[in-house]
Amino acid sequence: EYNYAQRGPADFLGISFHFPEEKITGMQWMGRGPYRVWKNRLKGQQFGIWEKAYNNTVTGETWQYPEFKGWHSDMYWVKIKNAESDFTIYTDHQNVFLQMLQPQKPKAARNEHTSPKFAAGNIGFMNAISAIGTKFQAAELLGPQSQKNMQLNYAMISGALYFDFR
Repeated sequence: EYNYAQRGPADFLGISFHFPEEKITGMQWMGRGPYRVWKNRLKGQQFGIWEKAYNNTVTGETWQYPEFKGWHSDMYWVKIKNAESDFTIYTDHQNVFLQMLQPQKPKAARNEHTSPKFAAGNIGFMNAISAIGTKFQAAELLGPQSQKNMQLNYAMISGALYFDFR
């Protein structure tokens, strides 16, 4: 179980931890997929059981889709496939976003509009995620769904994760 508090604006809300990226070979999860999402781009995903092999796709630079790295919505469980031993993480809470690693910034990008902030760890379980901008405009300029997440009170945010290493 975990608890944390946040007051005021935040790019994202949640917890994360580190796992060596070079060991990850893929994932299977129950949630919405198969594509990653952003706070202002949630529509169009289908609920189901999805599977992806690891890739390092940078949108606009390579054509291997769906992208592996990023946020995935409505995650109930995820099996992280890796070079050592696969493990599964479950949650009993709804509306949890899975952070799977961190997408690379496009090489030709001249600003940070299409490279939103992620949690410090590379695997995370988020209650709120950041929006993405366009090549020409920052996310904050793109309407209400693109604003930072706002916690007006200091209420505790809690959740539970269950790890299965069998």
